[in-house]
Amino acid sequence: MIASSVLPVLIGIRFHMENTIEIQNQHIDDWIKDDEKFIPTIATNTIIERLRTDSFVLVVGCSGNGKSSIIRHIALKLWKEEQYEIIPIVRSPGSIFESLNTKGKQIFVVDDLCGKVIINSQSVDAWFWPINKFMKLINTPGEDYNEDIADVKFLLATGQHIYNDRIFQKLKLPIKYVCNLTEWPLTNEEKQKMIKKYVTPEAATELLQTFKSDEAYFPLLCKIAERKTNNQNIKLFSNFEEFIKQDLMTLKRNNDFQFCTITLCALLNNNFKKNILNEDYESDFDRQAFDDICLEFKLRHNEAKRKVKKQLQNLEEMYMTKTENYCHFIHNKVFLIALVVCGQTFLTTFIKFVRSSVIAERFRFRSIVAINNEDYIIIDSDNAEERYFDRLLFDLKQGDTYSTFHNSQLYSDSYRFKFCSYCNTRKQKVSELLKHFCKKGGTEIVTFAERNYEDYIEFTKQHHFFSHKMRKPLIESAWEGYTDIVEMLLKSDYNVNEADKFGRTALFVACLLGKTQVVKVLLDYKADHSLCDEKGQTPLLVASGKGYEDIVNVLLQSNAKVDICDVEGNSPLLVASSENHLSTIQVLLDRITDFPKCNKLGESPVFVACMNGGKDIVRYLLSFLAAYISTPDNVGRSPLFIACSKGHHGVVKLLLENKADILRCDQSKRSPLFIASYEGYEDIVHTLIQNKAEINQCNEKGITPLLAASERGQTETAKILVDNGADLDASDNEKRTPLYAACKGGFMDIIKHLLENGSSVSDEDLNGNIPLLEAIENGYTEIAQFLINRGAEINQCDNKKKTPLHLSVIKGNIDVVKALINKGALQNLTDDDNHTPFDLACKQSCADIVKLLNPDK
Repeated sequence: MIASSVLPVLIGIRFHMENTIEIQNQHIDDWIKDDEKFIPTIATNTIIERLRTDSFVLVVGCSGNGKSSIIRHIALKLWKEEQYEIIPIVRSPGSIFESLNTKGKQIFVVDDLCGKVIINSQSVDAWFWPINKFMKLINTPGEDYNEDIADVKFLLATGQHIYNDRIFQKLKLPIKYVCNLTEWPLTNEEKQKMIKKYVTPEAATELLQTFKSDEAYFPLLCKIAERKTNNQNIKLFSNFEEFIKQDLMTLKRNNDFQFCTITLCALLNNNFKKNILNEDYESDFDRQAFDDICLEFKLRHNEAKRKVKKQLQNLEEMYMTKTENYCHFIHNKVFLIALVVCGQTFLTTFIKFVRSSVIAERFRFRSIVAINNEDYIIIDSDNAEERYFDRLLFDLKQGDTYSTFHNSQLYSDSYRFKFCSYCNTRKQKVSELLKHFCKKGGTEIVTFAERNYEDYIEFTKQHHFFSHKMRKPLIESAWEGYTDIVEMLLKSDYNVNEADKFGRTALFVACLLGKTQVVKVLLDYKADHSLCDEKGQTPLLVASGKGYEDIVNVLLQSNAKVDICDVEGNSPLLVASSENHLSTIQVLLDRITDFPKCNKLGESPVFVACMNGGKDIVRYLLSFLAAYISTPDNVGRSPLFIACSKGHHGVVKLLLENKADILRCDQSKRSPLFIASYEGYEDIVHTLIQNKAEINQCNEKGITPLLAASERGQTETAKILVDNGADLDASDNEKRTPLYAACKGGFMDIIKHLLENGSSVSDEDLNGNIPLLEAIENGYTEIAQFLINRGAEINQCDNKKKTPLHLSVIKGNIDVVKALINKGALQNLTDDDNHTPFDLACKQSCADIVKLLNPDK
């Protein structure tokens, strides 16, 4: 018997599941209806094949080019022909794992991945780990589950601008899974078939002749063309945006109820929830917005609902469609045009109720717009400007900083002056709002989103902050770099030293991003330049690392300490040296009175400058820090060694001119000459030899520079070493010679040069292997034949008594077998298993070799 307390929960779960299935089925029904006019294209067929092969495809394309229709068509095709279960709604990445069926076949469809109009940075973070798991799932099914997944496929789509955004690239999706529709533009034949689905054949021919553009949203134009006159469609295909605008203006004049519905959808950010008409509002804000629009259209509340309901039955006439319980415009361009037309018509209502992102991005003061810009809602009076600023304060009261501190009008000096003047006349109110934000950084309970916003330093555009719930006005303003906004906040008693969750203050961010004037303002208001972020980095350290000389000077004039290191022990001088910022180094060294510290890896400023090839930096540092010229790091690498390992020839010559220790080795006893030979930097090798480097100095494994070069196939380096008297037969701890190493690696030019200069051809290693055996073992026929002709010992056995003839038979190398026989190799020698070469040939069924070795022939 089920307990009474549990029963309501079970009923709720069952209702939720049934409701989800019903919504999914409604989606699929809508897809089936739309698919009746779908025309398969080259792109469609390519994506289908990729999906069959890889089970995961991300379709990338411009808005309006049919990517949504393509992924839906493919999902329906798999459903009809191969009985795949379609999961058309993915609320979150986690819901995919909840829906996985270990027995059946499924295809998950995700449209508008990580954003539609602008990228949703939080969504990118939410998908980061799950996408890796999906990759693992399709490549190694069943690994994370008790039973194998029968067959699961993922079909996703996103906009070109979303995919190109550097925030999206954090997903690191392998290119093999990406299908970019720009690679398969519509052919003329495909366009003709597509347009004929919506207009008469005669009209289609005329439109195609009119349409000369390669606009990516041709599929959208076709859909809009349905039920339009021929003249209308000619205008549509000639200038899409102008046609939509004029059509909306006509609706505004002739049909109040249709225009009312369009206005509601635009006001509610392209998501008009139909339940609003049943008094089911998502917030009181939406209720007030609906009521205000009714007043604008002089409609009573209930009358408005009845009229709008009726209009929603003819969505196509208003460029709208529906998804689940929402109505929205068929394309984002249509939405943006409607937003401007409706917003300009009902300016006061839109300023008051439109979403904060629209407030931030889609309004312009007439006073700062040189010409009429049809992409924006124009605010053309002082009263409207004041109402706009009132709205910004309202958003701040709601905890939303985006519309105020990442507003697209902030670029204008005039706009910022007006905004600061507005705030200064309301200083007490603004101060109270800002104190509310400061409290959130203390003991007040904050939301999950506020605690867990992602790192914003790599953001490159204002709209990246839209989904970013940082809520640190001063730090956000420092990121934007507008000194007047920063100063206005500080005059309103904002905490100048407030830090984000990474420990960064506004001063830190301004120093990191090179906002010099902001740095000066913050320091004037007593910003603490000693405060570090979570990595122990001071503002001076990050400014030094970026090479912002002016900021470094300003900080030093404010008595910032030059010797504070981060948690890794890096000082400002060391990071400036690492990044080759000479002028910054000069400024810092003028202030340093004590010797510079090495970091926790034992790296000095001289060392990191040598590592990064900054010749001028090294020269300047040595004039102050000559004592560090041979100071090694924690693993014994000297500045000369690290310069040799990185191929910085100019730095190497400079160090040698200043008497760097040419023989100092690292902990593995590798000398500068050894590492340069290993890497194949022949110019450095030549310079080191000229400066009396020990040419045969070996590492802890007994490997000489020549052996290292031979093993790595560094031909020119090996020749230089040989020509300068390197020991040709010096062997390592395993008795391997340079010739042995070259034969094992297959480096013929090195082999020839070694033998021409007198290298022993048959020295054996600890296992009894000679160079000839290594060449045969690794399949280098030409080298084996060359060694045989140069007098290699053809009957030399290894530790298992296998001769070159044994080994060439095992490898099935008939050419080497012939060469050995022709040179008189003994055929009756037996290995540890008492096998002759003939026995091995018979055992391996090598008929041609058996004939050569047959003792009875």
